[in-house]
Amino acid sequence: MQMGLFDWFKALSGGDEKSAASASASLTGAIKEEAAIKGLDFVAAIEAHRKWKDRLAAYVDGTSGEKLDQGVICRDDQCTLGKWIYGEGLAQTGNLPTFHQVKAKHAEFHVNAGQVVEAVQSGHQDNAHKMLHEGSFAKSSRDVQTLLSRLYLEIQ
Repeated sequence: MQMGLFDWFKALSGGDEKSAASASASLTGAIKEEAAIKGLDFVAAIEAHRKWKDRLAAYVDGTSGEKLDQGVICRDDQCTLGKWIYGEGLAQTGNLPTFHQVKAKHAEFHVNAGQVVEAVQSGHQDNAHKMLHEGSFAKSSRDVQTLLSRLYLEIQ
């Protein structure tokens, strides 16, 4: 099924993560170029934050070679989205309530990612696994994707 960018964002903004995830691979380069507005590639930002789940899952399972630093991960101003939120995004869309929801949920996402790493480093893999798949990290990850999609649709 070929899904257009607008439909992809609509599916995500309504919380339909599964449809959007399966359609993500079918988004062509030309369509993805449309995702860059107001200084942010919204598709890339959503996909980057989706990939955190895979990275953290490998870390929790002990199959990752990465050395993750909880102190860095919990900072919401270090990734591309965070830099946009505290810079151009604030300047261009800071008047929108959805922007402030994105900002808050994005900060929560990074705190939760840091907590997963901290749990692993403390030897609490079961707790980390639970946070990752059904707890605080899983919820904040979905929320960031949904809110970014809503913001995109709002400013489109």
